[in-house]
Amino acid sequence: MSGVLEYVKIARPEHWLKNVFIVFGHAVAWTLVPSVALDGATAALAVFSLAPACLIASANYILNEILDAPFDRLHPTKRLRGVPAGKVKVPVLWGLMAVLVAAGFALSVVFFPPGYTLALGLLLASGLVYNVPPLRLKDRAFADVIAESFNNPIRLWLGWYALVPGLSVVPPLSIVLAWWAFGGLLMTGKRYSEFRFIGDPEVSGAYRKSFRTYTESRLLLAMITYAGLFCFCAGVAIAAYPRLNNLVLVFPVLLAAVLAYFHHAMSEVGARLEPEQLLQNKWIILSTLGTAGLTVWLLTTSLPLLKWLHFLRPLGY
Repeated sequence: MSGVLEYVKIARPEHWLKNVFIVFGHAVAWTLVPSVALDGATAALAVFSLAPACLIASANYILNEILDAPFDRLHPTKRLRGVPAGKVKVPVLWGLMAVLVAAGFALSVVFFPPGYTLALGLLLASGLVYNVPPLRLKDRAFADVIAESFNNPIRLWLGWYALVPGLSVVPPLSIVLAWWAFGGLLMTGKRYSEFRFIGDPEVSGAYRKSFRTYTESRLLLAMITYAGLFCFCAGVAIAAYPRLNNLVLVFPVLLAAVLAYFHHAMSEVGARLEPEQLLQNKWIILSTLGTAGLTVWLLTTSLPLLKWLHFLRPLGY
């Protein structure tokens, strides 16, 4: 049983939680596409749309661990993982990866529109581009964050095309770019935490080539840049679509969530945590839930909340 558990660990089912970002695509589709009804059948399809994505994500994690094993042996804690520690057989992992990919695409083709299957293909391709030489973008400073955070738009498309049948109706570019920038913020915070967690530039550079270029100040500047891009693109979307206008009121709460994330990523505690643990801080969780709850309420309320802000307009208008 312990041997089987090692293979399950490499598939990282605990990381399936990241696919909750697909729900954001569902929400955008429901908000902006009149034909997407809010009923039981739609809700069931939305929930089931997480399954193929989870299978492909696990396939990517297996690929990641196989190819990263020589570098993980240099990491303080990742050296204990199944492949670098010699606890599993690599040929079995390749077979498991093939089964997960086949199962994921089989479910996609049977139950979802072609746009969903196309987005699922992009999710698999992103894992290949990120991990496989000669591209292996995870070794290239800044390109690694751009590539990894591209999974955010992919998950948005998965959520969107799970509910929107045709390829001709696409999610707004401003929302796609905002979601991509938000992913960039999270991934850069992850790099920052990991860089400080290792604490030795020579060791970190041997473990991950991109860390030979990164410094704390460069990573901080990148985090600020992504945060600014997210706010700008989100602002454009909120201004352009009347159904989103009320969301301007979510920015104070969103700012609190971003500040909680920055504070934790830059703290001494955050420096000692594994990167995946960075998002498990209770204040980040609470502020994220608060932001999500307020967003849902603002999208569903019929109150013309912006009219209450007339005091922000110059006199005479």
